[in-house]
Amino acid sequence: MTAFDLPSIASRVAAFGLVLSATLLSAGEVSVATNDATGWDVYTLRQGETQVRIVPAAGANAYSVVHQGVEYFRVPEDLNQLPGVGFGNPILYPMPNRVRGARFSFAGKTYEFPQNRRGNFIHGLVHSEEFAVESSRSDDDSAALTCLLKFAPGGRPYEHFPLEHLFRITVSVRQGAVRWTYEVDNQAGKRSVPFGVGFHPYVIYQKSRAATYLQVPATHLMEATDQLPSGKLLELAGHPLDAREPRPLAGFSADDVFIGMKPGQPARVEFRDVNRSITFKASADFTHLVVWTPDRPFFGVENQTCSTDAHNLASAGKGDVAHLQICPPGGKLTGFVEYQFQ
Repeated sequence: MTAFDLPSIASRVAAFGLVLSATLLSAGEVSVATNDATGWDVYTLRQGETQVRIVPAAGANAYSVVHQGVEYFRVPEDLNQLPGVGFGNPILYPMPNRVRGARFSFAGKTYEFPQNRRGNFIHGLVHSEEFAVESSRSDDDSAALTCLLKFAPGGRPYEHFPLEHLFRITVSVRQGAVRWTYEVDNQAGKRSVPFGVGFHPYVIYQKSRAATYLQVPATHLMEATDQLPSGKLLELAGHPLDAREPRPLAGFSADDVFIGMKPGQPARVEFRDVNRSITFKASADFTHLVVWTPDRPFFGVENQTCSTDAHNLASAGKGDVAHLQICPPGGKLTGFVEYQFQ
């Protein structure tokens, strides 16, 4: 029997007050349940020994990943705590992390955002929004759910980022792997969409911090003040945050942006005292990575397609390190992050 035996599933469902309605499709499984307290639908994707739970109405947050019976994310005690950035794996769009002064300019237009962190704006516009479920599927090897958010008049994200376009997230599950694929769809748009995508996983320590090792094969670290990059790059050799070779997280204090990530050289976390690991694979557009190691039972390894404050860095002529993504009218851009669990 696998780790997802019926009693364990039932206990988790009961803990959230869910009314379960499951559909088995081939080897993969997609199920949907309604949470009594919030009225939100909770989708469960399962393939083999890997299970993910997603709430489209709470920012399409895939807030729980269980592999071989082990939870890897910080899960809320009550589901109504989920919206925002505090649990699971929030999606950061159209900018990851901070925007200096809560404003930027692009193509002659200034965009302003609510100040929510010491005079700055942080973590984007979609992590608390209700996504529509566009489709789901499963086959012999995987299960997947696609969620859609429209940037259109009348919607809250559009108030601050008034560029009509579509933003899609597809979460797909295979045995031992979960992939988040984004798509910025500007086919019907009339103006270019300048954006960045980031993911903010709340990874929990499996046992001890001292036995948790991090490897980040980046090329440089971005110089920053108050977590806002200057655009200058720092050499990693000799730097206290050099993690090109595995480093224990005990005493490793970071809230910093690494640059120069490549698809064939992903970040990796090893929980050596329990013989488990996570590899953070990503497509070539995810050139940046934020490492956040607070004095808490969790930490973040955050793949980003651009730097923190990328819009302002690009406006200041530092586009090479900003790596701001721009989707032209009539275009589509896509990329992915995949966590592999061993």
